Amino acid sequence: MFQLLDPFRALLDIGPVQMSVMAERRGQPLGREWHRLEGLVTGWLEDLKRYLPIARKPWPLLTNPGGWPRVLDRMYAAVKTAGDPDLTPMAAVAGTMAELVGDYLVKQGATKVLVNNGGDIAIRLGRGEKTRVGIAPRLGAPPTHYLDIRPGDHIGGVATSGRGGRSFTLGIADAAVAVASSAAVADACATVLGNAVNVDTPLIQRRPARELDPDTDIPELLVTTAVGPLPEELQTAALERGIETGRRLVEAGVLLGVVVYLNGFMRQYPEGLVHPIK
Repeated sequence: MFQLLDPFRALLDIGPVQMSVMAERRGQPLGREWHRLEGLVTGWLEDLKRYLPIARKPWPLLTNPGGWPRVLDRMYAAVKTAGDPDLTPMAAVAGTMAELVGDYLVKQGATKVLVNNGGDIAIRLGRGEKTRVGIAPRLGAPPTHYLDIRPGDHIGGVATSGRGGRSFTLGIADAAVAVASSAAVADACATVLGNAVNVDTPLIQRRPARELDPDTDIPELLVTTAVGPLPEELQTAALERGIETGRRLVEAGVLLGVVVYLNGFMRQYPEGLVHPIK
Protein backbone atom coordinates (compact mmCIF):
# COMPACT_ATOMS: atom_id res chain seq x y z
CA MET A 1 0.00 0.00 0.00
CA PHE A 2 1.19 3.51 -0.87
CA GLN A 3 -0.35 6.54 0.84
CA LEU A 4 0.59 10.14 0.07
CA LEU A 5 -0.04 11.99 3.34
CA ASP A 6 0.65 15.41 1.88
CA PRO A 7 2.82 16.76 -0.97
CA PHE A 8 5.96 16.18 1.11
CA ARG A 9 5.28 12.91 2.96
CA ALA A 10 4.27 9.35 2.11
CA LEU A 11 3.79 5.99 3.81
CA LEU A 12 4.66 2.63 2.29
CA ASP A 13 3.36 -0.62 3.79
CA ILE A 14 4.43 -3.51 1.57
CA GLY A 15 5.07 -6.93 3.11
CA PRO A 16 7.89 -6.54 5.65
CA VAL A 17 8.45 -2.87 4.71
CA GLN A 18 6.72 -0.20 6.79
CA MET A 19 8.36 3.00 5.65
CA SER A 20 7.74 6.72 6.09
CA VAL A 21 9.27 9.03 3.51
CA MET A 22 9.79 12.80 3.43
CA ALA A 23 11.13 14.46 0.30
CA GLU A 24 11.30 17.94 -1.17
CA ARG A 25 13.02 19.86 -3.94
CA ARG A 26 14.39 23.14 -2.56
CA GLY A 27 11.39 23.50 -0.31
CA GLN A 28 8.92 22.51 -3.02
CA PRO A 29 7.05 19.19 -3.27
CA LEU A 30 7.80 16.45 -5.73
CA GLY A 31 5.14 15.40 -8.22
CA ARG A 32 4.56 12.17 -10.10
CA GLU A 33 7.89 10.82 -8.82
CA TRP A 34 6.13 9.64 -5.64
CA HIS A 35 3.91 7.18 -7.42
CA ARG A 36 6.65 4.89 -8.67
CA LEU A 37 7.76 4.03 -5.14
CA GLU A 38 5.29 1.23 -4.51
CA GLY A 39 6.30 -0.60 -7.69
CA LEU A 40 10.00 -0.10 -7.03
CA VAL A 41 9.87 -1.43 -3.47
CA THR A 42 7.69 -4.36 -4.54
CA GLY A 43 10.24 -5.20 -7.24
CA TRP A 44 13.17 -5.08 -4.82
CA LEU A 45 11.32 -7.38 -2.42
CA GLU A 46 10.58 -9.83 -5.23
CA ASP A 47 14.23 -9.76 -6.29
CA LEU A 48 15.31 -10.51 -2.74
CA LYS A 49 12.75 -13.29 -2.31
CA ARG A 50 14.36 -15.24 -5.16
CA TYR A 51 17.73 -15.03 -3.41
CA LEU A 52 16.65 -15.63 0.21
CA PRO A 53 18.71 -18.85 0.60
CA ILE A 54 21.80 -16.78 -0.21
CA ALA A 55 20.75 -13.76 1.85
CA ARG A 56 20.35 -15.96 4.94
CA LYS A 57 23.93 -17.28 4.89
CA PRO A 58 26.78 -15.66 6.84
CA TRP A 59 28.60 -13.34 4.46
CA PRO A 60 32.03 -15.10 4.72
CA LEU A 61 30.41 -18.15 3.10
CA LEU A 62 29.33 -16.13 0.07
CA THR A 63 31.17 -15.05 -3.04
CA ASN A 64 29.44 -12.29 -4.96
CA PRO A 65 29.19 -13.65 -8.53
CA GLY A 66 28.24 -10.30 -10.03
CA GLY A 67 24.78 -11.49 -11.03
CA TRP A 68 22.91 -10.69 -7.85
CA PRO A 69 20.13 -8.08 -7.85
CA ARG A 70 21.13 -4.61 -6.68
CA VAL A 71 19.34 -4.97 -3.34
CA LEU A 72 21.34 -8.09 -2.41
CA ASP A 73 24.59 -6.59 -3.71
CA ARG A 74 24.19 -3.66 -1.36
CA MET A 75 23.14 -5.82 1.61
CA TYR A 76 26.18 -8.06 1.12
CA ALA A 77 28.56 -5.12 0.79
CA ALA A 78 27.18 -3.57 3.99
CA VAL A 79 27.61 -6.63 6.21
CA LYS A 80 31.05 -7.30 4.74
CA THR A 81 32.00 -3.73 5.64
CA ALA A 82 30.64 -4.21 9.18
CA GLY A 83 32.97 -7.19 9.43
CA ASP A 84 31.21 -9.47 11.93
CA PRO A 85 31.46 -13.01 10.46
CA ASP A 86 28.13 -14.03 12.01
CA LEU A 87 26.19 -11.43 10.02
CA THR A 88 24.11 -12.45 7.05
CA PRO A 89 23.06 -9.96 4.36
CA MET A 90 19.64 -9.88 6.03
CA ALA A 91 21.22 -7.78 8.80
CA ALA A 92 21.23 -4.87 6.35
CA VAL A 93 17.89 -5.35 4.59
CA ALA A 94 15.94 -2.51 6.22
CA GLY A 95 18.70 0.04 5.80
CA THR A 96 19.25 -1.05 2.21
CA MET A 97 15.58 -0.61 1.32
CA ALA A 98 15.58 2.86 2.87
CA GLU A 99 18.76 3.74 1.01
CA LEU A 100 17.43 2.61 -2.37
CA VAL A 101 14.32 4.74 -1.91
CA GLY A 102 16.47 7.73 -0.96
CA ASP A 103 18.70 7.26 -3.98
CA TYR A 104 15.71 7.04 -6.32
CA LEU A 105 14.19 10.27 -5.00
CA VAL A 106 17.48 12.13 -5.32
CA LYS A 107 17.72 11.00 -8.94
CA GLN A 108 14.25 12.47 -9.42
CA GLY A 109 15.52 15.84 -8.24
CA ALA A 110 14.89 15.79 -4.48
CA THR A 111 17.36 17.90 -2.49
CA LYS A 112 16.26 16.65 0.93
CA VAL A 113 15.09 13.11 1.69
CA LEU A 114 14.45 11.26 4.95
CA VAL A 115 13.38 7.61 4.73
CA ASN A 116 12.53 5.81 7.98
CA ASN A 117 12.16 2.05 7.57
CA GLY A 118 11.34 0.74 11.03
CA GLY A 119 13.99 2.85 12.75
CA ASP A 120 16.63 2.55 10.05
CA ILE A 121 16.88 5.96 8.42
CA ALA A 122 18.39 7.01 5.10
CA ILE A 123 19.28 10.70 4.81
CA ARG A 124 20.01 12.58 1.60
CA LEU A 125 20.84 16.30 1.82
CA GLY A 126 21.75 18.60 -1.03
CA ARG A 127 23.81 21.75 -0.70
CA GLY A 128 22.33 24.18 1.81
CA GLU A 129 19.94 21.62 3.34
CA LYS A 130 19.97 20.43 6.95
CA THR A 131 17.93 18.20 9.23
CA ARG A 132 17.70 16.92 12.78
CA VAL A 133 17.16 13.26 13.74
CA GLY A 134 15.81 12.23 17.13
CA ILE A 135 17.64 9.50 19.05
CA ALA A 136 15.51 7.35 21.38
CA PRO A 137 16.74 5.46 24.47
CA ARG A 138 14.80 2.35 23.51
CA LEU A 139 12.80 1.16 20.56
CA GLY A 140 9.36 2.73 20.51
CA ALA A 141 10.20 5.43 23.06
CA PRO A 142 10.20 9.17 22.36
CA PRO A 143 13.65 10.63 21.62
CA THR A 144 15.75 12.06 24.43
CA HIS A 145 18.64 13.25 22.24
CA TYR A 146 19.06 14.66 18.76
CA LEU A 147 21.62 14.59 15.98
CA ASP A 148 22.05 17.65 13.75
CA ILE A 149 23.01 16.79 10.17
CA ARG A 150 24.35 18.94 7.34
CA PRO A 151 25.75 17.87 3.96
CA GLY A 152 29.35 18.34 5.07
CA ASP A 153 28.86 15.77 7.85
CA HIS A 154 28.62 13.02 5.18
CA ILE A 155 25.94 11.24 7.23
CA GLY A 156 23.74 9.08 5.01
CA GLY A 157 22.24 6.69 7.53
CA VAL A 158 21.21 6.35 11.17
CA ALA A 159 20.07 2.91 12.35
CA THR A 160 18.94 1.48 15.68
CA SER A 161 19.06 -2.06 17.04
CA GLY A 162 18.27 -3.50 20.44
CA ARG A 163 15.85 -5.50 22.53
CA GLY A 164 12.22 -5.24 21.54
CA GLY A 165 12.88 -4.68 17.85
CA ARG A 166 11.77 -6.68 14.84
CA SER A 167 14.98 -8.73 14.82
CA PHE A 168 16.74 -10.90 17.36
CA THR A 169 19.68 -9.55 19.33
CA LEU A 170 22.51 -11.35 21.10
CA GLY A 171 22.95 -8.45 23.51
CA ILE A 172 21.01 -6.48 26.09
CA ALA A 173 21.05 -2.91 24.72
CA ASP A 174 17.79 -1.01 24.93
CA ALA A 175 19.04 0.86 21.87
CA ALA A 176 22.28 0.73 19.90
CA VAL A 177 22.52 3.52 17.34
CA ALA A 178 24.98 3.55 14.43
CA VAL A 179 25.68 6.65 12.34
CA ALA A 180 27.30 6.09 8.95
CA SER A 181 27.64 7.46 5.44
CA SER A 182 25.34 4.63 4.31
CA ALA A 183 22.01 3.50 5.79
CA ALA A 184 22.81 -0.11 4.84
CA VAL A 185 26.13 -0.01 6.71
CA ALA A 186 24.48 1.74 9.66
CA ASP A 187 21.86 -1.04 9.81
CA ALA A 188 24.46 -3.82 9.81
CA CYS A 189 26.64 -2.05 12.37
CA ALA A 190 23.70 -1.30 14.67
CA THR A 191 23.24 -5.07 14.90
CA VAL A 192 26.93 -5.47 15.77
CA LEU A 193 26.68 -2.76 18.44
CA GLY A 194 23.51 -4.21 19.94
CA ASN A 195 25.15 -7.62 20.17
CA ALA A 196 28.24 -6.12 21.80
CA VAL A 197 26.33 -4.50 24.68
CA ASN A 198 26.55 -7.68 26.69
CA VAL A 199 27.91 -9.47 29.75
CA ASP A 200 28.16 -13.09 30.82
CA THR A 201 25.73 -13.66 33.69
CA PRO A 202 22.94 -16.12 34.52
CA LEU A 203 20.68 -13.09 34.93
CA ILE A 204 20.41 -12.99 31.13
CA GLN A 205 18.29 -15.72 29.52
CA ARG A 206 19.18 -16.91 26.02
CA ARG A 207 17.89 -19.51 23.57
CA PRO A 208 18.95 -20.68 20.11
CA ALA A 209 17.23 -18.46 17.59
CA ARG A 210 15.82 -21.47 15.69
CA GLU A 211 13.69 -22.36 18.74
CA LEU A 212 11.94 -19.00 18.45
CA ASP A 213 11.79 -18.77 14.65
CA PRO A 214 12.51 -21.81 12.46
CA ASP A 215 13.05 -19.51 9.46
CA THR A 216 15.63 -17.25 11.12
CA ASP A 217 18.90 -16.49 9.34
CA ILE A 218 20.89 -17.09 12.59
CA PRO A 219 19.48 -20.47 13.74
CA GLU A 220 22.32 -21.60 16.01
CA LEU A 221 23.14 -18.30 17.70
CA LEU A 222 21.97 -17.72 21.28
CA VAL A 223 19.64 -14.74 21.31
CA THR A 224 18.50 -12.79 24.35
CA THR A 225 15.00 -13.62 25.58
CA ALA A 226 14.91 -12.00 29.03
CA VAL A 227 17.10 -9.86 31.27
CA GLY A 228 16.82 -9.87 35.05
CA PRO A 229 17.73 -6.95 37.33
CA LEU A 230 21.41 -6.28 36.67
CA PRO A 231 23.70 -4.65 39.23
CA GLU A 232 25.12 -1.33 38.09
CA GLU A 233 28.61 -2.72 37.59
CA LEU A 234 27.32 -5.26 35.04
CA GLN A 235 25.34 -2.58 33.23
CA THR A 236 28.45 -0.40 33.08
CA ALA A 237 30.54 -3.30 31.78
CA ALA A 238 27.98 -4.06 29.07
CA LEU A 239 27.84 -0.44 27.95
CA GLU A 240 31.63 -0.21 27.85
CA ARG A 241 31.82 -3.32 25.66
CA GLY A 242 29.37 -1.74 23.27
CA ILE A 243 31.06 1.64 23.12
CA GLU A 244 34.48 0.04 22.66
CA THR A 245 33.13 -1.90 19.68
CA GLY A 246 31.71 1.33 18.33
CA ARG A 247 34.96 3.19 18.86
CA ARG A 248 36.85 0.59 16.83
CA LEU A 249 34.33 0.88 13.99
CA VAL A 250 34.61 4.67 14.00
CA GLU A 251 38.41 4.61 14.07
CA ALA A 252 38.40 2.10 11.20
CA GLY A 253 36.33 4.52 9.13
CA VAL A 254 33.30 2.22 9.01
CA LEU A 255 31.08 4.44 11.18
CA LEU A 256 30.90 8.15 11.95
CA GLY A 257 29.53 7.74 15.47
CA VAL A 258 27.66 5.52 17.91
CA VAL A 259 25.25 5.82 20.84
CA VAL A 260 24.26 3.00 23.20
CA TYR A 261 21.57 2.96 25.88
CA LEU A 262 20.86 0.54 28.72
CA ASN A 263 18.43 1.05 31.60
CA GLY A 264 18.64 4.82 31.49
CA PHE A 265 22.41 4.97 31.05
CA MET A 266 23.92 6.28 27.82
CA ARG A 267 27.34 6.31 26.17
CA GLN A 268 28.33 7.97 22.89
CA TYR A 269 31.39 8.14 20.69
CA PRO A 270 32.67 10.59 19.78
CA GLU A 271 31.58 12.80 22.67
CA GLY A 272 29.25 15.55 21.51
CA LEU A 273 27.81 13.49 18.66
CA VAL A 274 24.27 13.87 20.00
CA HIS A 275 22.71 16.45 22.30
CA PRO A 276 19.99 16.18 24.96
CA ILE A 277 16.53 17.43 24.10
CA LYS A 278 15.68 20.14 26.62
